[in-house]
Amino acid sequence: MAFYESLAPFYDEIFPVNVTACDFLLSFFEKADLVLDVGAGTGNMAIALAKKGLRVIAAEPDVTMADYIRQKAVEENVTIPVHIKAMQGMDQITEKVNGIYCIGNTLPHVSNAEELKVFINKCHELLSEGDHFILQLVNYEKVLSAVEDFSFPVIQKEGLLFTREYRQEGDKIIFTTNLNVKGDSFSNSIPLFPITSQKLIPILQETGFEVEHIYGNFARQDYSANSPALIVVAKK
Repeated sequence: MAFYESLAPFYDEIFPVNVTACDFLLSFFEKADLVLDVGAGTGNMAIALAKKGLRVIAAEPDVTMADYIRQKAVEENVTIPVHIKAMQGMDQITEKVNGIYCIGNTLPHVSNAEELKVFINKCHELLSEGDHFILQLVNYEKVLSAVEDFSFPVIQKEGLLFTREYRQEGDKIIFTTNLNVKGDSFSNSIPLFPITSQKLIPILQETGFEVEHIYGNFARQDYSANSPALIVVAKK
């Protein structure tokens, strides 16, 4: 069984909707007609925003995750059109959107700086003047400066244990996740492209985005080298 197929039934328990993140996104998209969620996972944020009255479409490359979005949207009585697309396939999205967000450390799944530039350029093309583009990812400045391999705190709930570890290998970070559910274990390792603020901000600006804010979390604390996350609010 593929790792994400194993993970999907427990994804929302491991990563419940972050209310602070939801309010943060709404504050920038409240006037948008249609917003695109890139790397939507099981759709928990897209559905939370839709229940607040926002129109959202989802792009999610994993078929199992995409199926969960559709299933949950029906259960929650909201409409979430789903595209089974990776960031590299953004040129196939034709809907006119007025906002884009890419959260949950989706962005580092690009392979290199060139793919990152292509993705950001496509997002710029999809938006109109004044529209917002919001990115949230792990603070790789902190990960790369770690003396030893970096890991997040263990997520442990009844019958469930989930770990995440980051190991530097050349110009990539090997991201290893382990899921243990009632004695059954599933593991997956993938290479990530570590995107720091020093890499990301110039590309956004060169593409034509204005970088309005840089935060270290969704509570709007200022970003620093020790912040848990890098959150960038950009405007076309």
